[in-house]
Amino acid sequence: MNLKDYVYLNIKNIPELNTDVDLNNLLIYTIDSSLGDVSLPCFSYAKKLHLSPMQIANNFATTINCDAFEKVEAVNGYLNFFVNKQKFATEVLNEALNEGINLGKKNLGEGKVVCIDYSSINLAKYMHIGHLGTTIIGNTLKNIYNFFGYKVYGLNYLGNYGTPFGKMITGYLHYGSKEDVEKRGVDAIQEYYVKFNQEVDNHPELMDEARLWFKKIEDGDKEALEIYNWFIEISLVEAKRIYKLLNITFDDWTGEAYYNDKMTPVINELEQKGLLKESEGAKVVDLEKFNLGTCLILKSDGSSLYATRDLAAVEDRYNKYKFDLCLYVTDVAQKLHFAQWFKICELLNKPYAKNLQHIYYGRYSLPTGKIGSRFGKQALISDMIDSAYKKAKDIMLTRGTKVEDIDKIAMDIAVGAICFGVVKNEKTKDSVFDLEKALSFEGETSPYLQYTFARCNSIISKTKINEDNIKLNNDVSDIVSTNTFELIKHINGYEETLLNALNKQEPSFISKYLINLCSLFNRFYNENRVIENGIVNQNKLAIVKVVKNILFSGLMLLGISPINKM
Repeated sequence: MNLKDYVYLNIKNIPELNTDVDLNNLLIYTIDSSLGDVSLPCFSYAKKLHLSPMQIANNFATTINCDAFEKVEAVNGYLNFFVNKQKFATEVLNEALNEGINLGKKNLGEGKVVCIDYSSINLAKYMHIGHLGTTIIGNTLKNIYNFFGYKVYGLNYLGNYGTPFGKMITGYLHYGSKEDVEKRGVDAIQEYYVKFNQEVDNHPELMDEARLWFKKIEDGDKEALEIYNWFIEISLVEAKRIYKLLNITFDDWTGEAYYNDKMTPVINELEQKGLLKESEGAKVVDLEKFNLGTCLILKSDGSSLYATRDLAAVEDRYNKYKFDLCLYVTDVAQKLHFAQWFKICELLNKPYAKNLQHIYYGRYSLPTGKIGSRFGKQALISDMIDSAYKKAKDIMLTRGTKVEDIDKIAMDIAVGAICFGVVKNEKTKDSVFDLEKALSFEGETSPYLQYTFARCNSIISKTKINEDNIKLNNDVSDIVSTNTFELIKHINGYEETLLNALNKQEPSFISKYLINLCSLFNRFYNENRVIENGIVNQNKLAIVKVVKNILFSGLMLLGISPINKM
C-alpha cells in the first residue's frame, strides 16, 4: 500500500474526520518531509462545520491518538501526519521480504485477453532505429500486462507484401546471383534493393518490371513465389537473430500477405452498410464529420491499402483471440491512420470497436556521426547492438573486471542500454539516443541499475547468509534515520508505480522509479555498514535484499537482464 493509503486506513474510522468528504482523495503527500509525510487539507470541512480551516485542523489534531503516527500537527489549515517510522518500516519491509520478486503483483487481468501489435517490421528492409520504439515499448507493455495476470499475445504484423518485394526481385535479377545471396544472406538482398532505388531514376523501366514481379507474386507465379519465399525466409532468420539478442519474443507472426485474399468481405460489408463511396475512381469512407478526413480503402486500380488490411486483420484477430483489449504500438505519425479505421470499426458496430487503442510514441534519433549505417540514412539496430557491445566490453576491461563471462555480460549491458534508452523518458517525447551516455555506469542509465543490482548481490554474498533466511529484527530503530527512511518510503511506492505504469501504459514510470531507488540505495550504502567487524546487521541486510528483488523485478519488466557480477 502507498503512504496515503497507510494513513487513510488508520484514520478512516475517526468519526470527526469521516463526514461527508471524500477523505481518501483529500489526502496529499507533503512537499517537505520535515512538515510530515502525508497532509489532510481541512478546507473542505469549513462549510459544514462553520469553522475556519485552521481551527478545524487544530481540533482534529487533538482527536487523533494512534500508534501509527509519531505525531500529528496542525499548520495553517492542514493536518500533517508523521507516520510511526518503526511501525511503518516493519510493515513495508516485511511485506517486501515475503513477496520477493512478486512485490506489487496482482491478478487484475484474470480471464482477460490483451493483444499487442508491436515491432511489425517490413521484411523488405533492415531493422533500424525507427523500429526501436515500437519493439521495446511493445515488449515492455507485454511484460507489464503479463505481470498483472492478463493473457497477453504479442503480435508481429510483418510487412511481407507489396511492391518493395517486386523491387527486391528485380534488383536480384539485374545485379545479384544465387551464390551471392547464399553467401551474404540479407546483406546481399538489401544491397540489391538499394541498388535498384539508386538506378530507377535513370532507368524508369525498372519500376515497371518491379510492379510486374509483384503482380506475379500476387498471381501465384511459381518462379516469383520461389524467389519471394526465399527472400522472406532469409530476412526472417536475420530478424529473429536480432530479436533474440534483444530478448524479445512474439506469439504471432502473421503478416500482411496472409490477408491478401481476406479483404473482399471487409469491402462488401462497408458497401452493405453504405459507408463506401467512390472518389475519382477510388473507394473511400468519408469521415469528415468526425474531423478525420477521408479514409482510402481501395485505389483506383483496385489495390488495397493499409487501412483495408488492418480492418481484415483485426476481424481475424478477434475471431482467433477474443481479445478484451488490442493495442497498436507505433510512432505518432500514424495517429490519423489508426483513428480513421478505429472509427470505421465503430461505424460497423464491431463488438471490439471500443477495445482498440493506439499507443503512440515520439521519434528516436542519434547524435550526428555517432553510429553510421551501411545502407540508407537510418542506423541499423544490428549496428547499434554491435557498437554498444564493443564499447561495453572496452569499459569493463578498462575498469579491471574479473568476471569470467565478459562477452555475455557485455552483451547484457549493451542490450540493456539500448532498451533503457527507449523507456527512460515519457513515450510521447522525441528522444536523441546517445550511446556514449547510455553506457555510462553513472547517472540515469541501465548500466547504473545493473551495477547497483550486482552491488546488492555482492553484499549478500559476502554475508554468507542464505537469502531465504534474511529477515528483520523485532527492533528496527537502527534503520529509521532520515535518509534510510526515505529509501523505505520509496520501496513502499513500488506497487503504486507498477499500477500507474499499467493504467497509463507508460513504461517510463518504472524506469524513473528504479533510477530513484538506486540513488537512494547508494546513499544508504555509503552511509551504512551492513557488515561491521564481522557482524552482519540483519535489518540493513534486509533492505539490501528488498532493493535487489525490486531491481530484478523492474529490470525484467523493462526487458533488461539483471547482472549478478560486473
